[in-house]
Amino acid sequence: MAAIYSGIHLKLKSPHTPWEDKLKLARFAWISSQCLLPNKEQVLLDWCTYALTGWYNKKVELSQTVLEGLWSCLNDFLHSRKLHVTIKEGKPVSVRLNMAQFLVRSSSQVTSLAVTFTIPTVTAMTTLLRQGEGLIRNSHHVVLVLGALHAVPLDHLTAVVYQSAFLAIHEALFAIIQCHTQVMLNAAPSFLNVFYRLVTSIMQEGRQRGAADTGGESEVYLQCSRLVERMYSHIAAISENFTTLSAFMVAQYVTELQKVTLRSDIKLRLTEGIYHILDLCLEHDIKFLTTGLQTGVREVFNELYSSYTHYHKPKRQGEDKYTV
Repeated sequence: MAAIYSGIHLKLKSPHTPWEDKLKLARFAWISSQCLLPNKEQVLLDWCTYALTGWYNKKVELSQTVLEGLWSCLNDFLHSRKLHVTIKEGKPVSVRLNMAQFLVRSSSQVTSLAVTFTIPTVTAMTTLLRQGEGLIRNSHHVVLVLGALHAVPLDHLTAVVYQSAFLAIHEALFAIIQCHTQVMLNAAPSFLNVFYRLVTSIMQEGRQRGAADTGGESEVYLQCSRLVERMYSHIAAISENFTTLSAFMVAQYVTELQKVTLRSDIKLRLTEGIYHILDLCLEHDIKFLTTGLQTGVREVFNELYSSYTHYHKPKRQGEDKYTV
């Protein structure tokens, strides 16, 4: 009986097999013990990912039904108990990081895939990043993750999904800072561009909205603002290597701040965060910021710097003196 199904791989690769039949064959092969296919789980995962790659690279035409079927198939494979058992048994099954980057970018184009696919894929990449250079020795692979993070959707999401996406990006960035510091410093512009997405996003979501400023959703955005504050402090912790970009980060912050009126609780968290970056700014950085910014933005910076020198700087100097 098994011999009947031994040609499934050829049928999956054949241009003469209708895509609807390929999907049925792939699902059957995944669950059936009658399908004899060496390294079956890896083969079927690769078939799914390469089929999706072909469509997004415009090398193959697929109907919307087939495209959704491929995403559903891949999602079911990755979340199946069978795959978990296979990995637990020590059989190697993998999705390469460049393929993971593609999957994040392509799945992010479909909002409904954010929870089921995009965010879990980012979480999986973060798990790999946390293994450090012992597992990911090629710095290019870390840069690939940064490229994928650029694509994670943050717009037009419910508060719950937004929080999950925001946290996934933050945790990936934190893993890079913690476990791949040198790569992060070498790729600082890419790293900061991803982080800047979080800053601008929470400023948009955290702007004043009247009665909508209270309730469950407001707490979600407050928690996200705390994550931004936390990330600013992590960046400042490697200050000896990051001073050259501190003025740039402050300029980005006040430029965005000038566009919105933030809720007071969210503004407090973001302000405490950017104070850590102002700690890194040298005299010539401050001079640049006070003279080089556009008029409206410069006024926002002057207000920020005034509060920094009045409240935060004396406190920090006192703490430094106490530490010494």
